[in-house]
Amino acid sequence: MTTDIAARYAKAEALLAHNLKKLIHSPQVMPQWIRDTETFWYRNPTAEGVRFVVVDAEAGTKEPAFDHERLAAALGGLLGEEFDPAELPFHGIEFAGGAVRVVVEEQRVQVSLDDYTATILGPAHPSETASPDGRSAVGLRDHNLYLRDLATDEERQLTTDGTEAFSYGTPPDASANRVMQENLGITAAPLVVWSPDSTRFLTHRLDQRDLELMHLVRSAPKDGGRPKAMTYRYAMVGDEHVATAEFFVFDAATGQVTQAKGDPVPMDYVSAIALGHAWWGDDGTKAYWLSVNRGGRTARLHELDPSTGEVAVLQEESSDTNVLHGPQFYDRNVKVLDSGEVLWWSERSGWGHLYLYAPDGSVRAVTEGDWLVRAIVSVDQRARRVVFTAAGRGTGADPYLQELYSVSLDGGDITAITADGLDHDPRPSRSGRFFVDVTSRVDVPAVSVLRDSAGAVVLELERADGSGLYAAGWTPAERVVVKAADGVTDLHCAIYKPHDFDPSATYPVLDEIYPGPQVSTAPLRFPLSGGTMTAERHAATYAALGFVVVAVDARGTAMRDRAFQDHARLGGGEFADDHAAAIRELAQTRPWMDLERVGTYGHSGGGYASTRCLLLAPDLFKVAVSSAGDHDDRIYHAWWGERFFGLTDEFDFGPHSNVGLAGNLEGKLLLAHGGMDDNVTPHLTLRLVDALIDAGKDFDLLIVPNADHRMFHQQAYWLRRRWDYFVRHLMGETPPAYRIADIPADPELLATYGG
Repeated sequence: MTTDIAARYAKAEALLAHNLKKLIHSPQVMPQWIRDTETFWYRNPTAEGVRFVVVDAEAGTKEPAFDHERLAAALGGLLGEEFDPAELPFHGIEFAGGAVRVVVEEQRVQVSLDDYTATILGPAHPSETASPDGRSAVGLRDHNLYLRDLATDEERQLTTDGTEAFSYGTPPDASANRVMQENLGITAAPLVVWSPDSTRFLTHRLDQRDLELMHLVRSAPKDGGRPKAMTYRYAMVGDEHVATAEFFVFDAATGQVTQAKGDPVPMDYVSAIALGHAWWGDDGTKAYWLSVNRGGRTARLHELDPSTGEVAVLQEESSDTNVLHGPQFYDRNVKVLDSGEVLWWSERSGWGHLYLYAPDGSVRAVTEGDWLVRAIVSVDQRARRVVFTAAGRGTGADPYLQELYSVSLDGGDITAITADGLDHDPRPSRSGRFFVDVTSRVDVPAVSVLRDSAGAVVLELERADGSGLYAAGWTPAERVVVKAADGVTDLHCAIYKPHDFDPSATYPVLDEIYPGPQVSTAPLRFPLSGGTMTAERHAATYAALGFVVVAVDARGTAMRDRAFQDHARLGGGEFADDHAAAIRELAQTRPWMDLERVGTYGHSGGGYASTRCLLLAPDLFKVAVSSAGDHDDRIYHAWWGERFFGLTDEFDFGPHSNVGLAGNLEGKLLLAHGGMDDNVTPHLTLRLVDALIDAGKDFDLLIVPNADHRMFHQQAYWLRRRWDYFVRHLMGETPPAYRIADIPADPELLATYGG
């Protein structure tokens, strides 16, 4: 390579996620629908600066949300400092009659849109959950809930019986991101779901009292002095108890509480409210939540009458593996209709499809075939028609790219709304009468349009401009189909060529891996245009450094048929065989891929998998960097192992562990972990370290003090160390004396760098 290595590092840094925002303008429209209206606003980063836009879907109009120059001047006059109208100091806005409300410098400020006079309403409370009408907010203190009147700033206590490990509105400790919040100085808002009319809210009380304890040590506390212990509740695979939740409805005006009748439901990792698996009906008279039993074999849809506390189970489904509500575990393809019917997504046929349950218990397949329904977009109950996205319909169709369709709830022919070979990401209003469709592909910048419930385009909103990205040397990944290790199953993967690609040269190869059954990793969409967890987060930086980068959706990952995803339950690392087979097949027609210099990296489940590839396929994989890996799921939290692999009486987690393979290590291995990772605790990496020492193996280890699971603390240092390891051991070059600039704590990107 002729390009100076330090210059390549600079190019790679320019492609980190927070810097991509400088290179891509109008990347996608994220509509913020205003209560029950068909109006929304969005924040649009343009080449000229950030602009806030408001759209009236019924009128088909789009206009600036306010005069940005006058608003900046109004804020400056009120707060005594100058504000740039192209970079206003807030991300969100709230309309209140003829005014707009924003939060600036921890103050709630109202600005009249008539004469642009600005008034301080009072202090902001970011750790509270505001009602849709903006009049009230729910907060959490000492495990109990309170309600704040946002006009007077007065508080009213709602509960007094919450205690440690028996708290209202909180997630399980294992998913609460406590360390990240402490590091960033933030406090999460309580988990509540407001009714559409803002009169009531649904929440739960989480019971973790019987859970066993987990312990971490903050070895470098901010105030110096002695290390500080952090102890919290954490259910591991096979433990006797997991967290459970009981639901409550609170009346905002009176504080009256109605407890849901019946037994508490398991909530072993992520709260149903945090997942969007708890909601109110369209008319606000009933509340709903989804639950699964331990191991996820039986799912139930609960309906709560908030006036009586009576709970009915409207739908129940059991499976011999696990029951999902969409192709990825956080999806919710469930709709309760005014008729009492339930539209329900199920993989009972082997593919995810929609079924309609009548109140009398009869069931009808709404869709069927060897293809996958991805998401319910909207239901027109009067016309009895559902708009949905699906992938893989038609010969040769990419099984991952979503197109838009509609069909009668009573079955019949399916109407294709789009057929452009792009990926459609719909974002509907509450009523479903309109939705924003963000259309993209890995090689096509996003176009955001407004559609009506029939799918017709009402208004084009924005077109992403990626010219700055291309100018920085980026090229889109090529999506390729290869065979799995069985020689039969099609696998879809993406391959990135290095910058300044020369087909006569040879390049080292990096495999970005994440084998999690709950998501896919090979990119589908243009950067910053939305979508699932993808390799795009880091692959582009390695291409800038001079590597070929491959991302493979091997057997066991999501968004295919049920048997494909359930392949993860074999548990022996078959994904390593698939990744090796894919890389070898790609190299057959790409002689510039040097199979003598192949490395792999991944985070969390990918940390586990990258190490396993090195241990199981040392003939191909020579170098691995594995961060935050769950190397031994016997000491990881119960949800992951039991939901996707099996309960301890049916699945042997011993062979699934990397610990037993420590003696296989031949290549170069860098293990990295956040010292305060409260999700995949550092103990999982240290168990592997202990086994590697016992086996007499040489390896490298980086523990980042105070870092949580996302390893955002000292992120710039950690990313540079990962680059250095591959440059030194795979590329054969000496890393430069280079320092990545500190990475800002951008709330939109906190989850981007880690897992």
